[in-house]
Amino acid sequence: MLGPGLALADLYDLWRMLPVGCTVQVRKLKPIGGLDFAWEGVVLRCEASGPVLRAEFNVDVVEREFVTLHRGDVFIAFYYFERCYDVFQISSAGGLLKGWYANLGLPAQLDADARQLSYVDLALDIWANPDGSFVVLDEDELDELLGAYPQLAGAAEQGRTDLTRLAESRNLPRWLE
Repeated sequence: MLGPGLALADLYDLWRMLPVGCTVQVRKLKPIGGLDFAWEGVVLRCEASGPVLRAEFNVDVVEREFVTLHRGDVFIAFYYFERCYDVFQISSAGGLLKGWYANLGLPAQLDADARQLSYVDLALDIWANPDGSFVVLDEDELDELLGAYPQLAGAAEQGRTDLTRLAESRNLPRWLE
């Protein structure tokens, strides 16, 4: 299993085991253990920092104050082995950029043999619009989570700081198709 502390010597194995175009199951885990949600993505790139996957939204419609998601919207997901977050670049099926949804979480873990990527979600999210405006979401859920699991506070604070800086500087990752 590859995750935090990934050695550069393992990079060749990553490329070999997760070739571009292969399917990977993504597992979003709850801090208390157990599966929260799972989906499949296709590898666009795999580097020592983590893989980039493409997935299509598989729910008819989800409406939020900041965005409406439709079945077929394209998610380009940037996962990291040593960062406490992941970032989804979201576009319509027709290619119009809607924005970025960034999740606070523990670094991604990869079981390359099983082609399975998992991460523990830490509740807080950031939505960033293409114009650079953004909103921090679910801060109350993060506070509640850290009250129950204080051992996650260091990772949560580092991830929150890093994500906020990325959003403020408009440096969220971007995949150009």
